[in-house]
Amino acid sequence: MNSHSSDKRQRRIDAFSLVELMIAISILTLVGLGTLSGMLQSRRMTEGSIYVATATTVAQGYIEQLKNMKFDLLDESVFTELINQGAPDTLTVSPMVADPEVGDSATDVPNVKLIDINNTTSDTTDDLQMTFVVYIDDITDSATGIGDARRIILRWSYTDNSNKNARFVGNTLYAIRSSVPTF
Repeated sequence: MNSHSSDKRQRRIDAFSLVELMIAISILTLVGLGTLSGMLQSRRMTEGSIYVATATTVAQGYIEQLKNMKFDLLDESVFTELINQGAPDTLTVSPMVADPEVGDSATDVPNVKLIDINNTTSDTTDDLQMTFVVYIDDITDSATGIGDARRIILRWSYTDNSNKNARFVGNTLYAIRSSVPTF
C-alpha cells in the first residue's frame, strides 16, 4: 500500500459526509424547536397564572373592603367608599338572583374595571379588563336566631386572550357580614 491512498482513507474515516451533517443539523433543529415551543408554552401558562392570581387578589380586596365598611352601608345600591389601585372607586349592586354564580343578564349590573398589571399607568391597552357583579343578600332570620347579617357575593370575570383564543376566566367569592363588629 502506498502512503498516498492510506492518507486518503484516513481522511474519509475522520470526516463527516454531507448526508451525516444534514441529518445532525436536522436533529438539532427539531430538538431546538421542541425546546423553544416548550418555553413559549411555559411563558403563556405563567402569564395566565399571573392574571388569575391578580384577578383573585383584586376581587378579594373588594370583598375585604365590603366586609369592613359600616354595616348600614351594605344596604346601599352603590358603594362609593371603595379604593382600587389607590384611587377612589365605586361598585354598583345588582338585584339578588336565584343563582349568583350564573347571574341574570337582564338585571345584573356589570362593574367594569381596568387593572394595571404591567404597571404602565399611561398605557391602558395592556390592562386587564375585569367585570365584577355584586350581590348583597339579607340573610337575617329571627326564627333561627340569625341577627342582622348580609351575605356578600362578588362574581368576577375577564377574557383571557393570551393563547389567541378567547377563554372565559372567572369565579364567585362569598362572605358574611353581621351587624356585630368584628376586629
